Amino acid sequence: MYKAHHAWLFLAIPGILLLIFTVIPTVAALFLSFTNYNVFSPVGWVGLANYKQLIHDSNFWSAMKNTLTYWVLVTPALSILSIFLAVLVNRKMKGVSVYRLIYYFPVLVSVVVTAMLWKWMFQEDGIMNYLLSIFNIAPAKWLTSKSMVMPSLAIVTIWQGLGYYMLFYLAGLQSISEELYEAADLEGAGFWKKQFYITFPLLRPVIFFVVVVSTMSAFKEFTMMLTMTKGGPIGSSKTVVYMIYEKAFEQLDMGYASAISFALFLIILVLTLINQKFLDKDNQA
Repeated sequence: MYKAHHAWLFLAIPGILLLIFTVIPTVAALFLSFTNYNVFSPVGWVGLANYKQLIHDSNFWSAMKNTLTYWVLVTPALSILSIFLAVLVNRKMKGVSVYRLIYYFPVLVSVVVTAMLWKWMFQEDGIMNYLLSIFNIAPAKWLTSKSMVMPSLAIVTIWQGLGYYMLFYLAGLQSISEELYEAADLEGAGFWKKQFYITFPLLRPVIFFVVVVSTMSAFKEFTMMLTMTKGGPIGSSKTVVYMIYEKAFEQLDMGYASAISFALFLIILVLTLINQKFLDKDNQA
């Protein structure tokens, strides 16, 4: 009884914080999504009007297209490249912990600092175009071209996120028995065969986890767009979360912004449930 009592006390603190900063704001936002609240006027109930407007809003669908483009560029790269990076730093070699730290270091840098650094590198006379000039390639309009801006933002995200997702895979790799690789060596299996027949199948739950986490991060990304492009050029890097920011804090249309937020929430919820379904299948197997 004594231990149970103290356990509930420890759980009460994060529970109260979760209630104050997550549950109550979520319920309040859900309520506001059915109103026309704009900060300065009283709350007026409009029912499903905001959601009906959302369905016919071309700006929302354009932002959703940009978000999906960013997701397609970022999530597969982070999910796949991080595996090979984890395999690389999982080898027993001198100074491997230093290599792990080097690859993880970008994760420790603030997103704002990272965005400002890469924005400088992507300038017309920046480092990236200088590197292209070495190979006699014409300068690229990294952040000012509608076709280049999303790949450029994806490059920054991948650079900063590789070390973070590497840790998940590294933990999974270290839980795989060395006896499996030794048996594969006796059968004459090469490096790639061992990865495809041992490493990747056993890392499947981690892979699904990384896919969903990186997907949620991609759908919620905002700071990088605000710092580097401000949604430009001509709205080509304006994501759904950036649109929520504009509606809520620039146009003060809190009701419509809340409706967009819950539409995004439902998309992320569906993706999470799909991931959970796959994880359940793996656990049953």
